[in-house]
Amino acid sequence: MGEIRDGQEEPDDVNRPETTARDDMGAARQRVEPRSRTEYAAELERHVALVAFEPRRAGLPEVSITDATAYLDKHHAERPWLSVARDRPPEVQRIFAALDQGGGHAHIRHEGWVTEEMNGRRVRNLEDPAQLDPAKRAAGIDGLAADDRPHRCGRIATRITSPDAFAIALAAGVAHRAVRAALGTEFRERRIPPPVVLPIAEALGPDGHRFCSGWQLEPVDESLKTARNLRDSWAATRDGPEPKSRRVETFEGGTLSFVFGPNQARDGYEIVTMNVNPLGRQGSDVR
Repeated sequence: MGEIRDGQEEPDDVNRPETTARDDMGAARQRVEPRSRTEYAAELERHVALVAFEPRRAGLPEVSITDATAYLDKHHAERPWLSVARDRPPEVQRIFAALDQGGGHAHIRHEGWVTEEMNGRRVRNLEDPAQLDPAKRAAGIDGLAADDRPHRCGRIATRITSPDAFAIALAAGVAHRAVRAALGTEFRERRIPPPVVLPIAEALGPDGHRFCSGWQLEPVDESLKTARNLRDSWAATRDGPEPKSRRVETFEGGTLSFVFGPNQARDGYEIVTMNVNPLGRQGSDVR
C-alpha cells in the first residue's frame, strides 16, 4: 500500500479534479472526488482486511462463507444478535458466525442489534442484552454466565451501530500488528495479554465515530464512582431512586479496545470483547 499512499509521482494534492478544475466546476468535481489518495488507500486496506479475514487468525473456529450463511439461517431465531447480519455481505456473515462459535461476546453486547433503549437500561439498570428471558433481564441476571449470577457493567455501555462497521472494525483490528502480537502470545494459564487500544478512525476511517453510540451513568455528587456504587446497590435491592444515565454526545477522537481471553481449546487467545470508547476513556470498565 505504500506506493499508493506515499508515491512521489502522485502526491495527495496533485491531479485531483477538485484542485485542478476551474472555480465554476469546483463544487461538481468535489462531489465526484471527495477523498484524497491517502483516504482511498486507507479504505482499500479496510476492505482488504474484511475480505482476507480468517477466523483462525483471531483464535476463532474456522468457518467458511457457505457454512457461515447456513449457521446464521439455522440459529438466528434463538440467537437474535445474528439476525442483523443475515442480509449483509458474505464476509460480514462469516465474522458473525465465527464470533458466535467462539467464547466472546462483542457481537452480543456491543453491536447494532442492541437498541438505544437496551443499551441505556444496561448501564442504568444492569439489564443484560444477552439475557433473553424478560423476567431474568429485568432482575439483572447475566445472560451469558452458566448460573444466575448478577450482570455486571461499568459506568458506560457502548456499541457499534452497524453490522458492516462492526465487522470491518474487528477485521481491521485482527490485521493490526499490535492485536496480532497479542493473539500470538504464548498461552499460559491465568495469564492474559493486556488490551490493545486503537483510534476508531484507524479502524473505521475519519467518519467511523458516527457508527458508535453509548450511554453513561449520571454522576452523583460529581462522582461517577459514587454513581456506580449506588447503581450496583440499587440493582441488588431495587430500593430507592432509580439510577440515571445520559447518552454519550460524541465518539469523535475516541478509541476501540480489543480485550483478550483464552480460546475454547485453551491453547491460545481470542478477542473476547471489542468496544468503543469516547475521547478520554480507554474502556477499562466497559464489558
